Amino acid sequence: GLVGLCAWRIWKGKWRWGDKPPADIAFVVAAVVIFGFGYFVQTAPWDWDNLKLMIWGYFLILPFLWSDIISRWAFPERAATCLLLFGSGFVTLLGGLSAGHPGFGLIERARLDHIGTALRPLPVEARFATYPTYNHPVLLQGRKVVLGYPGHLWTEGFDYGKANDQLTALMNGAANWRDAAKALGVRYIFWGQDEKTNYQSSRRPWEATAFLVASGDWGAIYDLTQESPSH
Repeated sequence: GLVGLCAWRIWKGKWRWGDKPPADIAFVVAAVVIFGFGYFVQTAPWDWDNLKLMIWGYFLILPFLWSDIISRWAFPERAATCLLLFGSGFVTLLGGLSAGHPGFGLIERARLDHIGTALRPLPVEARFATYPTYNHPVLLQGRKVVLGYPGHLWTEGFDYGKANDQLTALMNGAANWRDAAKALGVRYIFWGQDEKTNYQSSRRPWEATAFLVASGDWGAIYDLTQESPSH
């Protein structure tokens, strides 16, 4: 309705390109463009991420939806419209807060502490080969890893395809795993829960050739610059 009203005002006012448009028309047109862009163009690997853009179009329209249309109605109509516009949002918000009570898990604190103790004596400039995910314990300890979370890399426009292929070859123990490690600047391989889950077919050749720095229930760390004593 608001879009139609703006179109009618443009036609009635004989507005031409180059003229300064009224504020409501400028904002509503921008909101429609933003909403349309978010609806037809995928800006992230997940469809729901586009809602972050589309919601801005909704916010831009709300002030003029009130001033140009809703505020001119009688109170019962205004109240019913506001309930329809915002009621579902409050229900969704309350449901989301309830589902997340008492919070969303990121990582087990004990696991993070044990890995932090193992990492402490290692040089801070060294790079680790790990499974790329947003809550990896090595990453949460502030250490360098080959790749961050691919979803974030994709969103920021990084071309990580080649590095990801090399990391996969390394962690799966492919024939060229040493070359992949060298190309990626890897000194340490971290093998923990995420790696066991996502590289189940790995041959793990470094276990027989690289020096075992530390190990425990949380996993193991191997130094590729030192040979295993048994090798």
